[in-house]
Amino acid sequence: MKIAMISFTGNGWKLEKSLAQELKKEGHQVIQAVKCKGLESEKEAVKCSAGEWTAEHFRTQDVLIFIGAVQIAVRLIASYIESKTSDPAVLVLDEKGQYCIPILSGHIGGANEMAEIIAGMAGAVPVITTATDINQKWAVDVFARKNHLYIEDMQRAKQISAKILEEKQVVIAVEGGRDSIEGAVPEEVRIVPETCEDPDIYIGIYEHGLSSHVLKLIPQRITAGIGCKRGTSAEQIDLLVDKVLEESHINKKSICRIASIDLKKDEKGLLTFCSRYRIEPEFYPAEILKEVEGEFSASTFVKEITGVDNVCERSAVCAGGMLRIRKQAENGVTAAFAWDNWRVKFE
Repeated sequence: MKIAMISFTGNGWKLEKSLAQELKKEGHQVIQAVKCKGLESEKEAVKCSAGEWTAEHFRTQDVLIFIGAVQIAVRLIASYIESKTSDPAVLVLDEKGQYCIPILSGHIGGANEMAEIIAGMAGAVPVITTATDINQKWAVDVFARKNHLYIEDMQRAKQISAKILEEKQVVIAVEGGRDSIEGAVPEEVRIVPETCEDPDIYIGIYEHGLSSHVLKLIPQRITAGIGCKRGTSAEQIDLLVDKVLEESHINKKSICRIASIDLKKDEKGLLTFCSRYRIEPEFYPAEILKEVEGEFSASTFVKEITGVDNVCERSAVCAGGMLRIRKQAENGVTAAFAWDNWRVKFE
C-alpha cells in the first residue's frame, strides 16, 4: 500500500519516523514529510506549502496520514474530495499519538481498518464513528472492498446499510450460489439462489434483468487480452470490447486487467483505452507469450509481425485466468477474455 505522511511539530515528526519504520516493516511504501520551523534541515522537509504537498499526493497515494490537528487536515483535503469510490483513506493523529481518527474513506478506502493498525503501532485509541462499525453490523462497502467487488450504485449501498441499521435482514443472490461463498454468513444477511428475481444485492459478473432497486456488486476478476494494428484508436478497442461483453451478457466493470504484447506498450490508442478505465496495462514479450500453455487461435501473419502466433488470447491467459472467450476480431482489433473461478468471503 502507498502511504504518504506529514507532520507539523517536532513531537509529531518523532512519531512519524517511528510509525514509518513500522509500516515499512509491514511492506508498505511510505513517503515521509515534515513542515515545521526548526526542522528545515531534515531531508524530508517540505519546501512547498502543505496544500501543494496534499495536492501532489491526494490522487497518487492509497493513504494520507496527517500528524497534527484535525482542522488542519480537513482544510488541506477539502478541495480535493470527489467520491467515496476514488478518494484515498485519510487519517489524523495528534502529535502525542493518543488518538487516531479516520476522516475520509473509512470503508471503501480502508481508513477505519488502517486506523486500527496505526493505533496499534502508536499505542493510540482509534476513534471510529461510522454507524455500522460502532453498532458492529455487516458493512456492504467494506465487504465489497475486501472482495474486490465494484459497487455499481453508492446510493443503493447506503440504503442497504440503513436497512441493516434498522435491524432488517438483506437478501443476497450470488452467482454460483453457496459454492461461491467462504466464511460464516453474518446474521444480517440471507443467501438465496442466483435465480432469485428480487434480492437486495446481486453478486456476479453477468447482467440479469433485475429490479432497479437491486444493488449490483461486480467481481473484478476478468482479464482482457488485446491485440491491435498500429494506429488503432481507443474508440475502436472500446467498440469491440463492448460488443463481445454485451453478447456474453457480462458487465464491463468486471474487467480488472488489460494485457498485450510489449510491442504495443507505446500504442496511443491502447494506452488511452486503459487510462479511460484506470487500469494499468500489462505487457509481455513474445518469448514469454510463446511459453503460455493452452490451445490458441494461431495466425501465421501475426507470428511474422510479432514473433508469436496469437497476442490477445495468450496475453489474457498470461496475465491471469482460464481462457473463457476466445479471439474476437473487428476493425483491426482482437480481444479475448480470461478469468478464474472466484469466491466471496465473509469474515
